[in-house]
Amino acid sequence: MDLLIVLTYVALAWAVFKIFRIPVNQWTLATAALGGVFLVSGLILLMNYNHPYTFTAQKAVIAIPITPQVTGIVTEVTDKNNQLIQKGEVLFKLEPVRYQARVDRLQADLMTATHNIKTLRAQLTEAQANTTQVSAERDRLFKNYQRYLKGSQAAVNPFSERDIDDARQNFLAQDALVKGSVAEQAQIQSQLDSMVNGEQSQIVSLRAQLTEAKYNLEQTVIRAPSNGYVTQVLIRPGTYAAALPLRPVMVFIPEQKRQIVAQFRQNSLLR
Repeated sequence: MDLLIVLTYVALAWAVFKIFRIPVNQWTLATAALGGVFLVSGLILLMNYNHPYTFTAQKAVIAIPITPQVTGIVTEVTDKNNQLIQKGEVLFKLEPVRYQARVDRLQADLMTATHNIKTLRAQLTEAQANTTQVSAERDRLFKNYQRYLKGSQAAVNPFSERDIDDARQNFLAQDALVKGSVAEQAQIQSQLDSMVNGEQSQIVSLRAQLTEAKYNLEQTVIRAPSNGYVTQVLIRPGTYAAALPLRPVMVFIPEQKRQIVAQFRQNSLLR
């Protein structure tokens, strides 16, 4: 650009000398040269200020490194390298057997735990009924034992010492049954009382594990995050793909507006 301006000025100066038949001597040549220096310098400075330029510029593209969230053997890879891929299309698949097996096992564990909770509730109802029954029997034996004690304190004792002792032993044995039934009831109740947000803690834990297992199973199929292109594919069927953030298995370039990144001097950007 600078050379073009200089050549343009030289051509204009030559045309002025020819058209107006200006005599060529040291004064006219010096005037033309100095005028050219000031004029061209001013134009160059003005252009640099109002129209900055740079030799360092390149196209900028945002790329997405594709890394699997789970590890496994690659079973399928897309063949659309550097071709437009729609959002949701499969990029590659991993062997899902062990992830599916974990989902199945947790579903079975969840069903078992749910059944166990129902069993515990039935056992609690049975324990409560048993406690009521043995408590009633204990109360009856206690009254019977008290009757024997009062009889033994009468002027004429109608009961033998053995009868009194048997009544006492029967009462103590029944009281022990009541305490055992109450303890069993409390144990069952404590298992049912371990709640999280109104649900039994074991069920909550298994549901959370099952949700995570289903997520991992879904991650065995890696899909395009948006419309774009796949490049630098580094896997083939049979490759072991690991969930390592610094080792992408391919690069996905989404559709985007063209952007140019350039480097300018700071003084040129003051305008």
